[in-house]
Amino acid sequence: MTSGGTRAETDDIPAPPWQRPTKAAKPARRQLSRDAIVDAALRVLDKEGLDAVTMRRVGQELHTGAASLYVHVENKEELHHLLLDRVIADIPLAVPDSTQPVEQIKDFVRNSVRVMAAHPGVAQIAMSGLPSGANAMRMMEYLLSLLKLAGLPDQVAAWAGDLLGDFIPAIALEQSFFRRAGITEQVIVERVDQYRDYLLSLPADRFPTLRALAGNMVAGSGSERFEFKLDVLLSGLLTVAGR
Repeated sequence: MTSGGTRAETDDIPAPPWQRPTKAAKPARRQLSRDAIVDAALRVLDKEGLDAVTMRRVGQELHTGAASLYVHVENKEELHHLLLDRVIADIPLAVPDSTQPVEQIKDFVRNSVRVMAAHPGVAQIAMSGLPSGANAMRMMEYLLSLLKLAGLPDQVAAWAGDLLGDFIPAIALEQSFFRRAGITEQVIVERVDQYRDYLLSLPADRFPTLRALAGNMVAGSGSERFEFKLDVLLSGLLTVAGR
């Protein structure tokens, strides 16, 4: 025992078994803000998927109750759309070039699909309502300006923006599903081969066209099919614009 001297070192002495262990200190609460909430929601989304992004779960991620979040975010629906707007901020936008607007539109679509597909569930949010966030407005302004540079009249450009706004999340949703399910390119090839064999096994008298086109229906990689769809969409829009 010491008296009046320095305190004995106890860090390396085990606690007696009858002593209650010291409770771990609770993580310090960070200052809540809308940005902090969206940051936490993005972490939950990437780890657990869109269904897990609830006010309660995000509150847990921030070591607080769901009620604290409602001061900054109205409800789960608003949180999801804030999350979408945060993600699409990563879509790169080149300076519009009047000499190659069609290629810039293609690049925008490719980049949009890539960014959305990287976060499971973001494409679902994009398909669930009208875009309204600051970044969404920036993306729409950019896309519509390129469509106008490509020579599309106002109404065609407006509807083309809507069409591409449906196309992008649809493709991203498919890609994000494969990624989240852990479906590799090899697995896709095997499933495609099985599907082709199934088509070829159909009765020839009832499904002659399906059997004849079985090989064509499963031909090409995912990227080749994507580029084909994109080419057809834009070629069709330019044809409509030239009428």
